[in-house]
Amino acid sequence: MTGRCFPRIVVGGVSSGAGKTVLSIGLMHGFKERGLSVAPFKVGPDFIDPMFHRASTQRPSRNLDSFLMNRRDILESFARGCRSADIAVVEGVMGLFDSIDATSEVGSTAEVAKILSAPVILSVNVAKTARSAAAVVRGFRDFDSELNLAGVVLNSVGSKRHKDKVTEAVEQLSGVEVLGALPKTDDLHLPERHLGLVPAHELKSDFQALTRVVEEYVDIDRIIEIAGSAGPMDISESEPQTCERTKAKVGVVFDNAFRFYYAESLKQIEARAELVYIDALHDKKLPRVDSLYIGGGFPEVYASSLEKNTGFRSSVYDFCAAGGRVYGECGGLMYLGESISTDAGEFEMTGFLPLETEMQKRYVGMGYVINQAICNSLLAGKGDIIRGHVFHHSQARLTGKADFAFKTLRGRGIDGARDGMMKKNVLAGYMHVHPLSCPNILSALTENQEPGR
Repeated sequence: MTGRCFPRIVVGGVSSGAGKTVLSIGLMHGFKERGLSVAPFKVGPDFIDPMFHRASTQRPSRNLDSFLMNRRDILESFARGCRSADIAVVEGVMGLFDSIDATSEVGSTAEVAKILSAPVILSVNVAKTARSAAAVVRGFRDFDSELNLAGVVLNSVGSKRHKDKVTEAVEQLSGVEVLGALPKTDDLHLPERHLGLVPAHELKSDFQALTRVVEEYVDIDRIIEIAGSAGPMDISESEPQTCERTKAKVGVVFDNAFRFYYAESLKQIEARAELVYIDALHDKKLPRVDSLYIGGGFPEVYASSLEKNTGFRSSVYDFCAAGGRVYGECGGLMYLGESISTDAGEFEMTGFLPLETEMQKRYVGMGYVINQAICNSLLAGKGDIIRGHVFHHSQARLTGKADFAFKTLRGRGIDGARDGMMKKNVLAGYMHVHPLSCPNILSALTENQEPGR
């Protein structure tokens, strides 16, 4: 991609809930309908929106996060994700300028857009407003002079008269082009639950109704022109960091209950070792693997089915007890514990780690975290600083003596001040890590070793 003007856009929003995901899915589909191969991306530490991207494009969606990743890693991950594609769509996170704190731009959609030198399309909810929308757009246009705000798409438009009035106000008073106006309709609604949108694979939908609305009310051809106006990017289409491929078999639990994995993680594990996908809901026992990775997801939703698969749970316990190398994140932590309690009752899990988890009505942990290693572990050496993120509604309760790998400097861990529970060769915590900010996890999972059972 060195010196190439690769077509790309970033879809930002005035706030969360402004319609970024709907617009992004609609644009991806519209581009595909015009014969383009679409490379999808998501700003921030989100797992669910990339599932919608993949369902829409049949390509993995990579996360670009300026808190977890440095500039070079963002550019190179973007280049890898764009290989063999014709155009890229980057869905933003929260509001365009929202970041890790009140004043910096770290972690914001705007910062990633500037790193990518990409034009931004802003989604603006204009329900119950008209001329005031122009003030909002003008404020976003002027807030950061380095950002290329190339156009806006109005959302929740009430009528043609409303659309015409807001369009005239925005274009004449802010000087920003209006590229479409989406009406209020149930066809643009995506169902939600406690961690955000219901994952795409559970909806059994091809999003045809949604994409038809976007096709009808948004000037997709004009947005393709804007994407093509993006300047050159002086980056190389590099592979993940070169390393010798091992003979290790890395088991990844990937099913309806556990699906929260960064695309970059799976790609880089696959580049280093044999990747074995495992289904904790239906597999009778754990296959022969050298290490096991249990990511996040919705184990609480599938707790009854996980409990009923006693043979698999027992084989995971035996693998852990025999010294097998296991890494669990959030949902993986809950599964490795003794039980999960929900409104439907209490359900037994593997029982290897001394903790129980109980679902709460509100989130218990959400946002970026910073942990410091207080001992050597799979993820880090003593004293190392690790950046990650958490988002969960479960409350953990220790049921016995526990050793921890990390002191939590920012955010909340398993017992508030600590995260990363350790037992034998098992490490599990609420923190999710990205392989480009915590590369040790890749070597820990993929290095050759004797199987743990």
